[in-house]
Amino acid sequence: MIIIKIHTHAISVPNIVLNKLLVVATIFVLGCTRDIPSDPMCRANVLYTDIEPSPAACLIKSNVQLLAIKNHGDEGWNVPTHKQLKSTSAQCTAHLAVWKTTGLNVEVGKLLYTAPNQTHYFACKLTDDYSSQLQQFPVPSWAKRKTSQISLINPFDTQQDQWVTDIDLISLREAYNQLE
Repeated sequence: MIIIKIHTHAISVPNIVLNKLLVVATIFVLGCTRDIPSDPMCRANVLYTDIEPSPAACLIKSNVQLLAIKNHGDEGWNVPTHKQLKSTSAQCTAHLAVWKTTGLNVEVGKLLYTAPNQTHYFACKLTDDYSSQLQQFPVPSWAKRKTSQISLINPFDTQQDQWVTDIDLISLREAYNQLE
């Protein structure tokens, strides 16, 4: 004959509450540590051949205006731009630039021009109806460290000194005229 002894430990109400609080605190801490959502999959138009890794930027036309950003510490306007990524096509770098600075998930289209510093400027399209209705865009929480403002502006109503030094306003205006 086998005898099984069951030991019951007195579980007190404070221990139960403490365990529940510990579980909730763990979920809260581990579940809320990443402020930045995962990067979306690159959205490049399949009609255009991938370009080797290089610095890249997106020109986005909405409501007959150009989406422009201001970064903390910069007096002038800029467009979403990202430095060269080691094994990422220029199109996907441009896509990432828009995502990281504005939170918008665009489709990257044709190459409009290449600047003297080898930055490739692409035509990019907003892919949702909501964004096309905005004039001022909220800066996502994960971009607030770098981006201070996102707006739609008419590049023909600006002067060169209203842009960051990397932007050649004449080339930007010519590229803007190519946007749909």
